[in-house]
Amino acid sequence: MTCAQADVRMHSSIEVDIHISQEELEQAYQGVEYVYAQAVDGRSIRFPVKILWSFIAHDGIHGRFLIHFTKDGKFESVLRIQ
Repeated sequence: MTCAQADVRMHSSIEVDIHISQEELEQAYQGVEYVYAQAVDGRSIRFPVKILWSFIAHDGIHGRFLIHFTKDGKFESVLRIQ
């Protein structure tokens, strides 16, 4: 998986607030592959929704996450921080 934003590749991590409803998750199961979000610092990011599957709750996915990338912009890990 690679990140779509060039400015993100210059950084090793990005912090984003994610709020995806249960209805929006159902769309992901029907073929939506990417999440678009604005980072806490204002940058825009696009990443595969499947990196968030382990955080699904009954009401969707909600919280602040820290997404780590390798030097070449590939997804490495994600951590819920709030």
